[in-house]
Formats: sequence, structure tokens, C-alpha cells
Amino acid sequence: MKKIIVDILLLLLMLLEYSKVHLPGEIHEIIGILLIILVIIHLILNRNYLKAIPKGKYGSKRKALLIVNISFFIVFGLTTIFGILSNQYLLSSLNIGNLSIISYHKILAYVCLIILGIHLGFNLEKVFKKIDSKLIYLIDAAIILFGAYSMIQVDFFNHITGNPGFSQVSGNLLITTLEYLSIILAITIITKLILLAQRDWTE
Repeated sequence: MKKIIVDILLLLLMLLEYSKVHLPGEIHEIIGILLIILVIIHLILNRNYLKAIPKGKYGSKRKALLIVNISFFIVFGLTTIFGILSNQYLLSSLNIGNLSIISYHKILAYVCLIILGIHLGFNLEKVFKKIDSKLIYLIDAAIILFGAYSMIQVDFFNHITGNPGFSQVSGNLLITTLEYLSIILAITIITKLILLAQRDWTE
């Protein structure tokens, strides 16, 4: 139960981070600190998985999951470091940040979003396997389409490539949060479909 609560809080706070355009800068940085704390708690709650990493055999699926998890940890860590270095409010007296650091922080944050979707796809695979109906595939298609639409709406490409872009801020906090959620879910669904297609993968 604790794991589920922490995971839900992590997802909600990450979504708020990506909706920073609707929030004061101070709130964005406070949420960032809370995310660091929750990630540490998440790792503690999943310590059995961490202890099992050097043990047992590694099939193709387990190798892929480990690569995804390590990648997520590294990218999140780098995003956090550049976020601290580009801090404009809570640590503004340090005067560390510059445009390059801010750009790296943004790029890594969007890479992190992609890996998060893949991470969820791997970890929810067993749940997906239990749900098998034509309706689910229609829902999957709808989520992927809305995710693609949301990528256009939030100017995803320009963010992840570090370009300023020409997009206009629209909507509100709720709409933007739902758009980023749909992007994560679309990546999760695509990961699920790829995993289901790899029936010959060993655990």
C-alpha cells in the first residue's frame, strides 16, 4: 500500500513539474525537492529489487528492464543536478544557473518523461496481460492518438531538442497536466504492445 501511495504521489508531482508554466517558479523548485525525497523513499521501499540485481539469471526481458531502470535513475539524477544548478529562487544567492544549464535541465527532463513511460510499461506488463479484449485495443489506440496530439500541444519536440520553439501557452494547469499524462500513458501503451509482441523473450 505504501508503494502505491508513493508511486501515485511521484507521478502527480512529476506531472505538476511539467506544467510549471502555470505555477510560480518557487512552487516548481519546491516540488522538485519533494520529488527527490519521494524517489529516495521509492528506492527504499523497493530495496528487495535492488538487492536482487546481482542475483539470479538474466534473460532478455530482465536485462532490458534493468537497462531501463538504470537509465531512468541516471537521467533523473542528472535532471535533478541541472535543476539545482539552474535554481532561480530557493538557491538564487548561489548565482550558478545560466541558459545552457537551464537548457540541459529541460532536455533531460523530457528524456526522463520518455523513460518513465517505458518504465511503467515494463512494470505494469503483468497487469496488462490479465486484460485481453478488443475494447482495450481501442482504448490503447485512443490513448496513443491523444498522446501524439498532446506532444504537438506542449511542443514536445522543441523541448527535448533544446529549441525555444514558437508555441503559445494555452489551456490551464489541469489541461496541461492531462496532456503530459497522456504522453506518458501513450509511451507506456507502446511499450506494452512491444513487450506483448516479444513472446519469445526469456524472463
